[in-house]
Order: sequence, then C-alpha cells, then structure tokens
Amino acid sequence: MAKVIFVLQRRAGLTREQALAQWSGEQHAAIVGKLPGLTRYIQNHVDAAPAEPVCDGIGELWFATDDLMNQALNSPEMAAAVEDAKRFLDMERTAMILVQEKILIG
Repeated sequence: MAKVIFVLQRRAGLTREQALAQWSGEQHAAIVGKLPGLTRYIQNHVDAAPAEPVCDGIGELWFATDDLMNQALNSPEMAAAVEDAKRFLDMERTAMILVQEKILIG
C-alpha cells in the first residue's frame, strides 16, 4: 500500500472551520475522488491540541502500488485538485509527504 499524506495549512483570512468546510465540501471531494488508482481518501480535521496546532488537517490518499500513486500525482486530476485547494489552503505552507505505513498494533 502506498500513501500520500498532506499536512494542510489554511489560507490567511480563513478560520480553521471555514477552510475545513471547503476541504470536506462536495466540490473538493469530487475532484479528489477522480484521481486514478485512488483506493482510499481520509481527512483528519484538527479539533484541538495542547498548544496552537501545527496544522489544520492531515489528508491521506491511498493507492495499491507506488506506480499507481506516482501516476495519480502526475495526473491532470491531481493538478485540478491542487488548483481547487488554492481556494482554501496556503500552498506555500502545505506539505506533501510520501510514506510507507508500518502497522505495529492492530
């Protein structure tokens, strides 16, 4: 299983709630849902943290293989998702990480 994680930072002028509403809204979800090879899409919305949260959300895109993940990341559908995300994310501060999940318990 190949996974992409996005560490999301909202645009200046938006509250966390406004940015998360746009992120989880039908428009963005429909665009992301068209990524080729995507098997799972998870959004983790920040509710609270002991101090100021380091981000507003964590997104997970799951793919069966590294090849399918790389095809999706370079697809027109991903370009469309990034373009749409500019409405509510600070793209300079939002990060993408490619990870290999290691399950230790469960």
